[in-house]
Amino acid sequence: MKHHATLAAALVAFLSLPALSAVATGQETRASATAKLDKEFAASDANKDGFLSPAEVQARMGKMKMGGGKTLDPVHAKRVAALFLARADTNKDGKVSKAESDALMGAVFNAYDTNHDGKVDGTEAARARAAAKGATTGQAAPQR
Repeated sequence: MKHHATLAAALVAFLSLPALSAVATGQETRASATAKLDKEFAASDANKDGFLSPAEVQARMGKMKMGGGKTLDPVHAKRVAALFLARADTNKDGKVSKAESDALMGAVFNAYDTNHDGKVDGTEAARARAAAKGATTGQAAPQR
């Protein structure tokens, strides 16, 4: 569970909760989550080179709105950026490609689509948000 909580914390913070934040009665499909990730990747790629550098990820994390409209403080933004980079940069070249970002999104989506129906419903999304919140604040993730 800790692996998924850390993974979720990095990705959910990176996405500012849109990709897995279905409303209680709604649901997020893999296609809709991917579309949101594509927009976020493009917005985060400040120099438009097709990769996310550590500086770009950290800068974006520092601007992300979390619960209550607050942003991550610089220490947590750096920590979450490092988590994201550690998980996403699978070829260890110091940057994250679109393909690497997509692969991480797929892994997170699979982790939270607990009934494997191709959708993250309100209950699954609530678990994802709780796990992400716990991981970013150092609290234990709720059990699924």
